Amino acid sequence: MNKADLKKLKTATEKLTKWESSGKAFGHYQVIEGKATTSDCADRLYEFWCLMKLIEDLSVNYNITIISEKLAGKIFPQSPANKKGWSYFKIESKSDPKNKYQICYGTNIKLSYAPKTSIAPDISIQKHNSPDDPIEKHVELILDAKFKYKKSGKLNVDQIHAFIQRVNALRTKKGNKIPLHFTFLKDLKSNCLLTNGEGLVDQDDYCIENNIKQVIQFDPISKFTIIG
Repeated sequence: MNKADLKKLKTATEKLTKWESSGKAFGHYQVIEGKATTSDCADRLYEFWCLMKLIEDLSVNYNITIISEKLAGKIFPQSPANKKGWSYFKIESKSDPKNKYQICYGTNIKLSYAPKTSIAPDISIQKHNSPDDPIEKHVELILDAKFKYKKSGKLNVDQIHAFIQRVNALRTKKGNKIPLHFTFLKDLKSNCLLTNGEGLVDQDDYCIENNIKQVIQFDPISKFTIIG
């Protein structure tokens, strides 16, 4: 992406954050907007756009509530952090009150079987009653975002390996079975590696075996494609 493309991503992100009735962009967007088109902030901007794109799609079938917390004037962490003290979303189905989840951004998740180890997916779908100090049993599925400066930039095998390791460590391999109802993003009901660039078609079988998906060309202007 060149600077003009980053500006488009910035504009698209701002638009998505106006989901509340105020009509104003909220919280985290205001933290990142000043540097949104610089190289040191583009990754974070893309991660946040992915989060808000999911929220937008889920809002068709779910009532969305933001559980508002702040640390140092910010509502979402700018790097992996413990869940306590940071905001997250609660979603509840408009047709089935029992169908509800939390959607968290950059939350550390401890491993009960290795308590000194934690993993922080960019986006995690957690059980509706997930506590402030979640462990793997509270997590339903995860998504990570990988920004590429060039549209021709590809995910690499190491990134796919690392994501599969996260899925296995958090035991979310069956995440595609949960009753989470997307509208236009139905293919994203899975453990997904999101990128605005390209993926590795030759790793399709590897992804299928491990129940993950590469979601490529996932950006404001392209039609995304699934590998896996």
